[in-house]
Amino acid sequence: MHPLPCRSLASGLAALTLTLGTVPAAAEGIGFVNMERVFAQSTEGRAVQQRLNEEFGDEQREFARREQEIRQMQARLERDKPLMSQAQLEKQEAEIETRIEAFETDFAAVQEQVSKIQQEAGQKLMEPAQAAIAAIAEARNISAVFEVGTFDPGRAGMLYFEQGAEVDLTQAVIDALNKDE
Repeated sequence: MHPLPCRSLASGLAALTLTLGTVPAAAEGIGFVNMERVFAQSTEGRAVQQRLNEEFGDEQREFARREQEIRQMQARLERDKPLMSQAQLEKQEAEIETRIEAFETDFAAVQEQVSKIQQEAGQKLMEPAQAAIAAIAEARNISAVFEVGTFDPGRAGMLYFEQGAEVDLTQAVIDALNKDE
């Protein structure tokens, strides 16, 4: 344990405790959940990934093919550049630029559809996930649960954090969500 940085703060907290009277026993520990894993490994999350693969798998393969084709064109241009006239060089560069722009436009449109499906699925899964997190935290007597990536023990305003007190609840949340199905 680390001592509090200021004796007056400790005295103030002691006085506040006396003023409030007896405080019920606090929950123990801090938990965390990796929501990316919950979405990736829960039954609902896997179903969404399967749906995306079915709906957009062909497009993904087509994008990979188009990207490879553009890369090959760029490599040929670099290789043949010294042998090309200025007009040939400009024509080839314009062709590559046109293909890149078309690729980016098409990719953005598909990515927008994928993001929309992922967002809808995430919202659908969030309510039961939050209920599972609350139930597991209560059952394990955990006072706080943070999402991995947003929890920062060095954050300003935190008076004390005991390293190693965190508990990974990710698998338990996945199991609870999968149990209902």
